[in-house]
Amino acid sequence: DHRQVLRCWNALKRSDRAPTISLAQAVESMQRFKKDSSFVVRELKAFFKKYPVECGANGINDLLESLAKRLDSDLVEQVIEMMPSMGLKPDQRTYEILLTMQFTTRNFTEVRTLLSTMQSRGISLTTRSTIVAVKAALKTASFEEATRHFSQLKALWSGLSDGATPSTAPRHIVTQLVELACREHQLGEFLPLLEGVPVSEDAVSSMLSECIRRKDPALTSKVEKLVREQGHQLSDATYTLLVKSASNDPGRVQQLFDEVVAKGAILSADFALALLAFCTQTRSMKLADSLFEHMKPKQIPVLSAFIRFYADSEQNEKACDVYEKHLQCLRMSGTAKGDGQPLQQAVCLDARIERSLMSAALRCGRHDLAKNFLDASPSDVAKHITMIRNCAASGNLIGAMKVFETLKSSGTEVNSVVYNTVLDACVECRDLPAAEAWMAQTKSIGLVDVVSYNTLIKAHLQNLNFAKARSLMEEMRSECLQPNRVTFNELVNGLVTRGSPAQRAEIWGIIKEMKAAGVKPNQVTCSILLKSLNAHSNEADILETMDLISAMDEPMDEVLLSSVVEACVRIGKPDLLAQKLKQLHNTDKMSVSGSHTFGSLIKAYGHAKDIDGVWRCWKEMRSRHIRPTSITLGCMVEAVVSNGDTEGAYDLIHQMKEDDRCRDALNAVIYCSVLKGFTREKKMQRVMTVYEEMLNRKVDLSIVTYNTLLDACARCGRMDKAPEIVTEMKSQGIQPNLITYSTMVKGHCQAGDIERGFAMLEEMKNETRLKPDEIMYNSLLDGCAQNNLVDEGLGLLRRMEEEGVAPSNFTLSLLVKLMNRCRKLDSAFSLVQEISAKYRFSPNVHVYSNLIQACVANRQLQRGMTTFSNMLEERVRPESRTYAILVRASITQNQCDQAAGLIRGALGLPGAQPYISEQKTSLAAVNDLDYNLIAETLQGLADKGRVQDLAVPLMSDIKRLQPGLRLDTGLQRRVMSAGLATEAGGVQMTHQKSEHSSYGGSPAFGGRPSNGGNRQNQNRFGNSNNRSDNRSWRS
Repeated sequence: DHRQVLRCWNALKRSDRAPTISLAQAVESMQRFKKDSSFVVRELKAFFKKYPVECGANGINDLLESLAKRLDSDLVEQVIEMMPSMGLKPDQRTYEILLTMQFTTRNFTEVRTLLSTMQSRGISLTTRSTIVAVKAALKTASFEEATRHFSQLKALWSGLSDGATPSTAPRHIVTQLVELACREHQLGEFLPLLEGVPVSEDAVSSMLSECIRRKDPALTSKVEKLVREQGHQLSDATYTLLVKSASNDPGRVQQLFDEVVAKGAILSADFALALLAFCTQTRSMKLADSLFEHMKPKQIPVLSAFIRFYADSEQNEKACDVYEKHLQCLRMSGTAKGDGQPLQQAVCLDARIERSLMSAALRCGRHDLAKNFLDASPSDVAKHITMIRNCAASGNLIGAMKVFETLKSSGTEVNSVVYNTVLDACVECRDLPAAEAWMAQTKSIGLVDVVSYNTLIKAHLQNLNFAKARSLMEEMRSECLQPNRVTFNELVNGLVTRGSPAQRAEIWGIIKEMKAAGVKPNQVTCSILLKSLNAHSNEADILETMDLISAMDEPMDEVLLSSVVEACVRIGKPDLLAQKLKQLHNTDKMSVSGSHTFGSLIKAYGHAKDIDGVWRCWKEMRSRHIRPTSITLGCMVEAVVSNGDTEGAYDLIHQMKEDDRCRDALNAVIYCSVLKGFTREKKMQRVMTVYEEMLNRKVDLSIVTYNTLLDACARCGRMDKAPEIVTEMKSQGIQPNLITYSTMVKGHCQAGDIERGFAMLEEMKNETRLKPDEIMYNSLLDGCAQNNLVDEGLGLLRRMEEEGVAPSNFTLSLLVKLMNRCRKLDSAFSLVQEISAKYRFSPNVHVYSNLIQACVANRQLQRGMTTFSNMLEERVRPESRTYAILVRASITQNQCDQAAGLIRGALGLPGAQPYISEQKTSLAAVNDLDYNLIAETLQGLADKGRVQDLAVPLMSDIKRLQPGLRLDTGLQRRVMSAGLATEAGGVQMTHQKSEHSSYGGSPAFGGRPSNGGNRQNQNRFGNSNNRSDNRSWRS
């Protein structure tokens, strides 16, 4: 009762004795009654003046803490300014409160200022303040500040007597410190600070990965010593990293292997592949044999690696035995045509391993095996209206008509609403002739109105008859009925959703007609127009739509705000969204009155990547004492996570957990946002920490929670945890759904365990009524592509089609990838043609890029260029990867003119012909061409001796026509140096060239073929791209 609180507060002014009250609660009541900060400060000053005994640091700090939790920085600053007049100075706790508040709002500059002030005034940091200082340094990537504050934190722990030690340090902070040290290449300097501080498995992985990158065995030893001294149980991933880091120490690798074997641990594919890589490097046959004997591998990637190792080591019998006795005998867990019979499928190896195996078979006399490989490769109106609508919803138009006749025969007066309801039923049942007949009947009795016309217009729009819809509008006017907002909005919506490109061009003409009729566009109009915008929309249309929103009389509601956000994201213009939000912030167009509206704004700022705007909205909402709902809090957490600050979102959850008024807003969905953030960052331990907290707090877990946990297992390569998670899920009474199985299939396929992926498919089929969808089939197809299982992949495609699951472009790109790996280029093109024609969709850029990649891999660059031309003919815009494949292949095959022409086409520069036709120049240009590809091309042209005629003109045109693309100075210097070297060589060879000019500058006489010589050669042999011709000229 804030009114009563203020009455009591005023009564206290007449009391002579100092009362014992909570100033924080009194101030909150003043703010609830809209008292501004200056009023609150005056009241506080008067209170302390009358009761000096109450003027103590503890009371002030309690007040500040309450204000800081609400992020009321304005009042906090005024209270701080008031303290000197009362003879008080900010102390340790005061600064701790201020630091926490500024860090919460991510104001790191102010955090640094406060820390500097404390240092200059000789005020030491508390444990909590030091942790905030460490976190702030981590967020700003300041390694020096982070280590300094962490050292202070350790010193604080050692001086405490309450049992606090470095072991109580939040492990995620230690992990982030380790990651920052690795990024800054300061791990060696940071390691001593970790003595006595427990480190997580993620931190250990980061440290060992840094040791491998630096190739520093001494640093590896220090990290390993630190881990073992802390009593860590080394995981399989840790052993894998230790093996990789000890690549030059056979004795140490043998010790690690013996240690793993002694523990009886199940060896993972990653560990086996790391050990085999070491065996290949050191020719350690004994260790490889021991690994194979102990592991008895069944994973296809591991068996393939053993085959390659034995073949390369000339252990031909062993290589053939592994293939015939182990790899070839693997049974896939599929069934043929649903008859339940197991399939015995041949395993297709990649080209290199197959060649090695064929050689091994021939060398050891297994000619049949070699031959197999060779052969394999060729009476109440309202009630009646409701009944009519129900009949229409179920498609029963006859029933709707009977209801109308019943109403009419009852003698009740039937008005236009009833007639319009029947008309709407005709439209709902898609019976246009019945609708037109009913309209004529309605018109004959004089009950037709604007609603009648709008309903019939909607029917014609559904049938794509835009001309008839427009003629009905003219008919309305002839009947003295003016089209209203609904009329125009229906017409615009029809054009947006169903119109052809030519018809959609009429949209802005209709908007002008709408304004001329005195009908102002409203929120619905703007939402429809926003729906029409996409990445290919005209800039003028985008700006006109935004201007229309600004010109609206009514304030923007949350639906329209969401449409603005989605449109800006869809067209790829976060800067436009940020501009619109700034404009709304400076006007009163957006009515911000409740938690839901703040949630929409927070979501919008999050999409615009404006994290300051996100925190500004949150701070304003909290300072106005608006309690966040679960939706608002969810928007806030999601916005912070999506902007890369998952730890900050997790901290916010903990702050809400400590707030009595906000604790109830926390739910499983909010926790899931943080789970997904840590999953994307591949931080498995943090994922499990959040999950354990959810269990401890007895949060209602859902299938989404467990699917997110399984996704974390898949992304982090920890599918060994998946069975335990599924068991816990079932113990909670939650049954796996299609996403659950799809996620596990994807995880097993990514881990190289394709057999387990097929087993999950059969388990789902046998134990549930779920049917696999396209995503699950695509995951299995991807696994088949990774393991070169062409027969299984094509079998999956057949099964997919038999079960009525239509393939998509993603499916097609995976099939091309599979055919490429198995060197079946013609089959890849045939599949693309057959499937796209059968399911009536056009191949997208990813399918074309994979086809081009397959052509290059099969040494058919000219076919890849033809595919590129077809791609442009089909008006499919290339991506950066498309050009990377073609340009690199062209340089490798010494087709420098083609490489330079392709780069020119990608950048929209002149001179791309004949490789890109002039009509396709704008379509061929890409906005996000990889800079490294440009640098690589210029360097490649220089290395091939094509500086003056290709590299320098290309570099000059880039600088002149693409000023936004800055070429590295070092690259320019290298290219020009190569050009000068070429010129110098040309001066020395001038006499020779003139003496032998009749030979066209033949290399046999010490020169490089001139352009004319090349042209003569092309005319003579008829193919400038023939590799044998190029070789003959070079020889």
